[in-house]
Order: sequence, then C-alpha cells, then structure tokens
Amino acid sequence: MARLTANLATVMRIDEQNMLSSLAPRLSVPAELPKWMRYWLWLGMWWMLVGLAASPVGDKIWNPGKPYHDSLLLLFVTPSVAWLWRGRNLFVRRALQTVDGPLLLIFLGWAALSVTWSNYGHFGDAAFVVVYIAVFVLTWGAFTASDPQALQHLLFWAAIGLALSALISMVTFHWRSLNPAISWQIQGRLIAFGSLNNPNLAAFAYGAAMIWLMQTPVRAGLSKWLQLAAFGVMAVFVVLTYSRAAWLAILVAHICMLFVDRRRKNRRRILILLGAATLAIALGGWHYVEQRGLSYRPQIFVQAAHLILAHPWVGLGMGSRYSIYIDGIEWAHSHNAFTHTAIMLGIPAALLWVWLWLIVGWRSWIFRGEATGRCLMALWIYATVAFQFDAPDLLQKPSVEWVLGWLPVAIGMGLVWCARLEKRPI
Repeated sequence: MARLTANLATVMRIDEQNMLSSLAPRLSVPAELPKWMRYWLWLGMWWMLVGLAASPVGDKIWNPGKPYHDSLLLLFVTPSVAWLWRGRNLFVRRALQTVDGPLLLIFLGWAALSVTWSNYGHFGDAAFVVVYIAVFVLTWGAFTASDPQALQHLLFWAAIGLALSALISMVTFHWRSLNPAISWQIQGRLIAFGSLNNPNLAAFAYGAAMIWLMQTPVRAGLSKWLQLAAFGVMAVFVVLTYSRAAWLAILVAHICMLFVDRRRKNRRRILILLGAATLAIALGGWHYVEQRGLSYRPQIFVQAAHLILAHPWVGLGMGSRYSIYIDGIEWAHSHNAFTHTAIMLGIPAALLWVWLWLIVGWRSWIFRGEATGRCLMALWIYATVAFQFDAPDLLQKPSVEWVLGWLPVAIGMGLVWCARLEKRPI
C-alpha cells in the first residue's frame, strides 16, 4: 500500500510538472521553425564556430574574413532572424525578465550612440554590428534554453570541425602563400585560415574549443576517441602558435576546474594535462617564456590608462581608431578587452560590461552542477584570462572575440531561461 501511494504521488508530480511546462511557452527550435529551417539554423550555428578557422581567406589583407562573414548572412542570420521574428513577443519577455538582458541592451545602445562622436566609425555599420550581436546572443541563449543537451552536441561537433581545420592548417602551413609583411612562416608561429590569420587569435579560438570539449560529456566508443583525438590535435596547434597568453589561459582554466569538476575521469585528464605542462616548462618552456619577456604589456597598459583618462565618460566612440607607440612599435589597440572597451565607450560603459561579465561568472557557479554550467564556467575563466592579453574588440563582426565574450553571455542567459521554464530555483 505504501509503495502504491508513493507511485501515485510520483505520477501526480510528473503530471504537475508537465502541466506547468505546457503552460509556460518554451523557446523551442522545433516548435517555432519548420524542420528544414531548423537544420539550416543548426548548420549556421555550427559554421559560425568552425568557419572562423575553416573559411577561405579573403583577397583583402585588411579583411581576410570577408568570405566567412558573407556566408554567415545566409547560413546564420537568415534562419535566426526568422526564428526571432516568429517568437518575437516571447523573446522580448524572456530577455527583459533577467538582469543581464536590460544590461546588454543598454550597453549595445550606448555603443551605437557613441558612433556619433567617433573619429572613424559609421552609424550604419555600428547599428548593423549591434543588432548582429543581439541576434547572436538571443539565438544562442534561446537554443541553450530549448535544449542544453543539443547545445553540448553542437559544441562537440564544432570542436571536431575545428580540430580538422587545425590539422589541415598544420600540414599546409609551410606551403601557404601568406602576407609577406607578417611572415608568420619565418617566425615559425602557426596560424589558421579565414579570420584566424594571427597566432594569438588562432590559439584563443582553438583553446576555447579545447576548454568546452573537455567539459562535454560523451559516451564511450567512437565519440570518446574523437574527443581525445580532437583535443590532442588542437593542443599541438596551440603549442605551435607560441601564444603564451593562450597557454596561460588554458592552464588557469583547467586548474580552476580541477576544484569544481567532481567527475573522476575529468580530474584525471586535467591532472595529466597539468603534468604535461609542468614537464614542458621544466624541459625549457619557461626559458622561452622568459626570453620573450612581457611583450610591452605593462607599458601598453599605462598608455591605455592615459587614453581612458583623456575621455573618461564617453570614450572615443565605437569604431574609433587610436594608436599606442612604444620604442618605435605601433599597436592599433590596447591588447586588453576591458581597457579597450573603456577607451572606446568610456568608464561607465566599461563598468557596465564588467557587471555583465561578472553576472556570467556567477551564473556559471550557480549551474556548475550541470554539464553546460561547467562548460560555461571553464569558458568564462579561460576568456577572462585571455582578455587580459589580446582579443580586445567585442564590438565588431563575428570573430574570436564573440566566442570568448558573447557566447558565454548567451549560454548564461539561456541557462537561466531554462531553469525558470522548469520552475527550478536559481
């Protein structure tokens, strides 16, 4: 009799949960889009990550990612806008129900307004980028809320695609015709295709894929072997870029996850990775790091601070150009996402971005018990370190900065939407 009562109570709870979930409209790709457009959207989201490194290199030196950006208009923007328009009322309600939604809108609105006093930007271009970012965050956030497990599958196959592009880049590197002014071949520092024609940016992109791949749960068998092989290929690529910032970001992220991730297998992998890193440092890696020094980062930070104080409240404006000169060397940005944002938009807007970024970190801590939450936490830690050294421009067309900055914002927002739809405490 007691067992029968318990079974009836379980059935009643399940029915109640089903009723609540049916009353709350769910941001679901299948419910809002026809099947063919759903696959179209998934392909666009996958290509948004993989295409960074796998798209053809454009013929313009100043915009090598043009083929990638043009392809995204068809593969990602079109189905995303169709989905957002079909569920526009629901999307707006969900975005405004969380604190990060209004913060994001204020930040992007101020960025677009700042073009009016920019020394180079154009309002039309700025408005396009701002709307593009909003579409990206809402689409990826809603996709996460719709099915976190589908997001994990998408990230897994994106990492596999990126690993394949890394392998091709390594094999063909010495036979590629690159910009002779840069001559990365002479320096022996690997780069990828498309937008990742810089060793640091390429390392940041592949490092991010390594981070989320490690946190993606897969079943034993072929998927497990693919995961290990992809991780190994990308690890070799990142090492051969000689990007110390990416190395540091990967190590810090894995050290932190060692204390968060309670899964024994993942802890064992992290310990193996840290052991390999320690061995590499002991066998001469530290000598290389020491030999290259700090790459003028302290001096760049001091000049960035002067630029911030010259326009503390409103900044130079989105799209503005500025230069930092040290010992006859010129840099076009401050090599730091936070100081660059303050230079462009002013201190209040930079603090707004910091607030939004800290919310993402707090969300990752709240959801650390879930696989997607752990993935978010590892990616957030990794990006926070990487942002101190390069990848500074968040307000541009899709780039590695979107993977580091806007993707965590979207995932964090989506996890909260999902929890509220399922009536879970946050």
